[in-house]
Amino acid sequence: MREDHPVDQLVVALEGDPAASIVSAMRVSAQRLADQRDWVIDPPSFVDQSDESGARWVGFGLRLYTALPPWGDDIDPQVDRAHLEEVKELIGEICRLSDEYHASFQFEYASEFVGMVESGRMDSGLEDSLIGEWERAINRVKPHE
Repeated sequence: MREDHPVDQLVVALEGDPAASIVSAMRVSAQRLADQRDWVIDPPSFVDQSDESGARWVGFGLRLYTALPPWGDDIDPQVDRAHLEEVKELIGEICRLSDEYHASFQFEYASEFVGMVESGRMDSGLEDSLIGEWERAINRVKPHE
């Protein structure tokens, strides 16, 4: 990828007041994910911050080369596939955490809400719209010869 290719952020936010047990598990998950593979840009980062009102926000951030117009055609199909696999791996970890800790997570991509994981399961926004559409788009693209 070119150095100047724009990057978007997939943001995963834990809903509700974060208990210490899930925050600790999320830190461990971030480290495990980082060690599992070579990530295209960076591994998912663990985020734990508070806003001006004192409200705490806990989650993950994953940087992805943007596929949004007009840059989508500039993404190498292998990089696009690798990003999809990274997102699936992150979602799988979020589903595990959600199931184990009875927690819900919201997903945003490029500042747009794309779906939820609740009770360990992806909603249709993640499963059909984000992952399904992404897979269909990749399968329509022919690899560079």
